[in-house]
Amino acid sequence: MRRDLLMWKIPGGLGTAGVGRRVGASLVGAAMLAMAGCSPGNSSGAPPSEVETRSFWTPYAEVNWSAIGHYDSEFHTHPGLGDEQYDPHETIDRYHEEGYRILALAAHDYDIPDDYMDSIYPWTRLSEIYEAIKDVPNPTEDNKTYGEMAGWRPYEDRDPVALGMVSVEGNEISGPHHMVSLFSSYTDGADTEDETLSTIRDLGGIVYFAHPGRYVERWNLTADWYVDLYRRFDVLIGQAIYNRRDNHPGDREFFDEIAHILGADRPIWLFGEDDMHHEGTLGWNRDVILIEDFRPGSMHPDLPDGSAPDVRRALERGTTYLWKPTEQYNRRAFNVVDIQATQGEVRLVVDRDDLVEEVRWVTHDPELGGSRVVQTGPYILMDQVPEWARFVRAEIAGEAGTIYLQPIYIVGP
Repeated sequence: MRRDLLMWKIPGGLGTAGVGRRVGASLVGAAMLAMAGCSPGNSSGAPPSEVETRSFWTPYAEVNWSAIGHYDSEFHTHPGLGDEQYDPHETIDRYHEEGYRILALAAHDYDIPDDYMDSIYPWTRLSEIYEAIKDVPNPTEDNKTYGEMAGWRPYEDRDPVALGMVSVEGNEISGPHHMVSLFSSYTDGADTEDETLSTIRDLGGIVYFAHPGRYVERWNLTADWYVDLYRRFDVLIGQAIYNRRDNHPGDREFFDEIAHILGADRPIWLFGEDDMHHEGTLGWNRDVILIEDFRPGSMHPDLPDGSAPDVRRALERGTTYLWKPTEQYNRRAFNVVDIQATQGEVRLVVDRDDLVEEVRWVTHDPELGGSRVVQTGPYILMDQVPEWARFVRAEIAGEAGTIYLQPIYIVGP
């Protein structure tokens, strides 16, 4: 890409939760309320619906770009309670080797013997978890015992602080739609999504929809089905647009359709997920968390919190982006180091513009019934955004991979 097409800036620094104790009510609602106060061009503090001039609102508005770091995370892993290749400590070790700093060991709820354990957490007690379940049969795996599936090799403890990581408590819940539940010990999906989400809310957790394309294809779910749940449950923070390498290519357009319907009054965020069962599914997605003063830890009483609460806040407020590599294991080749937003313009700054091939600004076109590129290049002006658009999101593409920024919503008349 030509150097005059993308602004250059040296990054100001390098790049925050896990859990046994409750963090309190969801910050999604707070983030929605905060939109009024930090919306570009909206200094009056009026709700987005009352803004007089059509304006951009970016979830990155309050990011201190000179101080934040970029920390890779993965929340959808399956470590050893079913047919997976790696036991819990091996899963931690592999993601640590690949440079991830934030990790959840999210077992399938149907693989968890919840009479003996809640979740694979904390990492410092993995050996105790093994001893508690080694002789217990798993009905979903032909009644093999957990010890048998581990080859009778005990799980080994890991200390996230010593590893320089943040550990997050979580599970994949069959609710019945699969969801990645974070910051709670919930292990048993209910008969309906309403019941499942109500329980996660009551436990103080947050959650995102896993691989929605599976259920669009199998159950013929519609965007309106998802919209209804988003509007009723603020613990829902978003949904996956990539599963593994790309199991459901329609998930990007489906996300865009839902974000268009919801608009700025109910922002949602995009995620990538490895859904890791074996080595071939590891390292395909990196949700990048933007955090100041990163400190390893976890929100379990045995460990210091570190930056764990900051991780939760970032997930809820959308101060994240997705790095999607073109090849397995590719690490970020470039970073977004500033997003300069005014009422009528958003301009992106990356640290290695020589590695960027294209910047695409995407939105949902209701007449087309799909996603559409409305502008290319490092900036977009409000005059270039169609009147019917309710958001735009940037895709910053290079040979090594693509950054998917969170939606930048349109507020005002």
